Amino acid sequence: IEEGIREVMGAIAHFPGTVDHILSEYTRVTTEGGRLSDVLSGYIDPDDGIAPPAAEVPPPVDAKAAKADDDTEDDDAEASGDDEDEVESGPDPIIAAQRFGAVSDQMEITRKALKKHGRANKQAIAELVALAELFMPIKLVPKQFEGLVERVRSALERLRAQERAIMQLCVRDARMPRADFLRQFPGNEVDESWTDALA
Repeated sequence: IEEGIREVMGAIAHFPGTVDHILSEYTRVTTEGGRLSDVLSGYIDPDDGIAPPAAEVPPPVDAKAAKADDDTEDDDAEASGDDEDEVESGPDPIIAAQRFGAVSDQMEITRKALKKHGRANKQAIAELVALAELFMPIKLVPKQFEGLVERVRSALERLRAQERAIMQLCVRDARMPRADFLRQFPGNEVDESWTDALA
């Protein structure tokens, strides 16, 4: 499941505006005092060297719990442990700042490459892949994830509706054979001169 989420996040990262949306949500949460857990729930890649620092955090908590056991009764120690769990619940803000900072920096590089070279250029594609690699490990909360997926889904539905309208114009109105349309249209979706060549 986690690998599937990573792949979807990578695909979503290529869609215009999705990474910007999550970066703006992260900025909103950090500047306006919201909870980081409103944007992300964690990270998908535990073996990339970032998870071990999170694993090192519990030993100090255990030491505090040991002190609490020595100083108070078991009931007080359990309450103390619950308080510490509340403090540490959710993603680590320092790691989140590092990850979102890297995504933001790569987004600027990608934006410049897209503006200079266009989406079909090898350098722009490489920058988009680099952006996706940084964006994929971020595990968004379902509300954010579903919002991004719905954004891509609705754009795809609008695109398919436009393609159907073009096919109706060509096949029904211009009497072009459907087989010819299906053979010639793929690859010419954005070529405005394609219809001139048909006439």
